[in-house]
Amino acid sequence: MQVDEKVENFLADSSDFIEEFEPIFVDYFVFLCLSHDKFYSKETIEKLANLIYKDVFNVNIFSTTFEEEILDEMLDNGMMIELFISRSMLFLLESYAKQGSYKHMETFVLCISEYINEFEKRICGKNRIQPLHLNFDTVDNFSVGNNIFDIFKKIKDKGEEVTFFNLYKGIPIKHSAFIVDIDGGDIVFKTMQTQEVAMKMDGNAYILVDDNFSKPIKADILYNNFSNNTVVLNNFTYMLNMPAMKREFARVHPDIMAEVSLSSEKELVTKGKLFDLSVDGLGVISEENNGIYAGARIDLKFVLNIAHNKDPFIIKVDGEILNIIEYSNSYRYCIKIYPKADMEEKILSYVKLREIEILDSLEEEVDFYSM
Repeated sequence: MQVDEKVENFLADSSDFIEEFEPIFVDYFVFLCLSHDKFYSKETIEKLANLIYKDVFNVNIFSTTFEEEILDEMLDNGMMIELFISRSMLFLLESYAKQGSYKHMETFVLCISEYINEFEKRICGKNRIQPLHLNFDTVDNFSVGNNIFDIFKKIKDKGEEVTFFNLYKGIPIKHSAFIVDIDGGDIVFKTMQTQEVAMKMDGNAYILVDDNFSKPIKADILYNNFSNNTVVLNNFTYMLNMPAMKREFARVHPDIMAEVSLSSEKELVTKGKLFDLSVDGLGVISEENNGIYAGARIDLKFVLNIAHNKDPFIIKVDGEILNIIEYSNSYRYCIKIYPKADMEEKILSYVKLREIEILDSLEEEVDFYSM
């Protein structure tokens, strides 16, 4: 972290908060990690959390080898460490803001963003194209994306394009778009009809990393005009990453209510509905848990019915729980699967057929909105 007068004043004025909040931050980070994955001991996570917290306010970020090594290891083991970092930093920022003192808010956000920059470069290997700039229009509006309109204006002036990305029933839809107009906080884009429909169905717009943006961007859809293929977007914010872009294989949403049984090492069975499926992973929605945790190795069994097939496909595969997303009354299990050759062939056959069906339904949606 580059030390200047602003940072020095911030550290001096906020010393009480920084000292008193450390155990709260550590407890929060430990809770995040252990609620998703119990592979690492509480003591190890506590040590890591203390180092992360100190790094946010430290001139020499990642000054210990242990911190870099354990973060690298967690990332390699499929832990959602990027999510833990982003959520804990947001928690830290929100807690500081709740004090009611905004004098050093800009400097505080710069400290956090610098830690995230170093985390991306050293741990995730994402070299930034340009430094992160932060502007503050109002006290209540201190998001990272405030200066994003400067970049969009440059894109429009140069006649360049952005690339939209959406998932339509699990299938990636990606098309370029150019900026038609910028009006205050609203931006009008022109893109392909299939992208506009996929965007509407997805509920948000996503812009991919390119020479202008070093992070993916999420935006709200204000208005669709299907007659001229334009969409008005606002509320642009940077995202830490976009997991869907990292998938090696297509992951489709099934058109059947396939029931999945998950058996853990303790022989406890958890039943749920198949949410999505690819040859290397799937999602399951369930109201049950029965002791299943992130990192657990499990057995899965479910049935796929395929048109023009006499007999349904009975799928039995080994799996590993990568993440568990908790809702108010259910769980979503994100699972890595390891199918044998015969099972892989059956899953691939279903996925390919489902891809065709989904793309056909997208064309039908396009026709509907074009009327």
